[in-house]
Amino acid sequence: MKQDAFQSAIQILTEKDSLRVWSLIVTIFGDLALDPGDVISGPVLGDILSPVGVRPEAMRVALYRLRNEGWLETTKRGREALHHLSASGRTQSASASRRIYASAQSEDPRWHVLCYPPVLSSEEHQRAAQRSKEGYVTVAPGVYLANGILRSKATGAFVVQGVIGDVPDWLSKTLVPSALIDAFAELSARLNAIDFDASGFKSLSQIEIATLRALIVHRWRKLVLKLPNAPDALFGKDFAGTTCRAAVMQALDALARPELSSLARRAL
Repeated sequence: MKQDAFQSAIQILTEKDSLRVWSLIVTIFGDLALDPGDVISGPVLGDILSPVGVRPEAMRVALYRLRNEGWLETTKRGREALHHLSASGRTQSASASRRIYASAQSEDPRWHVLCYPPVLSSEEHQRAAQRSKEGYVTVAPGVYLANGILRSKATGAFVVQGVIGDVPDWLSKTLVPSALIDAFAELSARLNAIDFDASGFKSLSQIEIATLRALIVHRWRKLVLKLPNAPDALFGKDFAGTTCRAAVMQALDALARPELSSLARRAL
């Protein structure tokens, strides 16, 4: 019964998808081993990945890539490899986690808009990229919207601050493409097809829980991080991401995050 529930959930969460092993590993560390000193051994990582068809050689290649790119570091304990996030990897994962696990994207009733004069398209592209890093949403060329009051100088910009009214459909559709809306709806449907309250899920091992959490967080992470870092109010009244977020959080609540110590004992 337990294996039927586990395998069925794996199939639902991976159907028609090709997983990038290195990216899934980043998700696993962000979910389970984000704190300084947290490590996951090679055998335990293999146990988490093997139910989704990741072979040992594919895991080794992915780990090699992540070390080369500065995401992970590896030490040895006897013959066993211990992997952990680098300082840079931990910083990036922590930043993403604030959005991945939030019950909603935060909102301040106050907003401000920066308006700049027209410039060459190349300059506008650079300016938009910089403003995006600072948390701004591009409304139109040279026009940027951010939640909260302006807290630093915006040289050369006309600044308007206040409370926004209704968000027009054209803005919501500009910020969230229809393909992303469809992807949120699809993930919601997949999660709703899994009964996490069924008896088969009550006896899952900690490793199996880690595997299912990795798949859920990974799919959600790929979607939510494509959204502008702005409150959901900008994305429309019937934003599919809101429903999807609720389904994700409900699933993660049902699959409580395992303690690393329980995985280290390889509790199967």
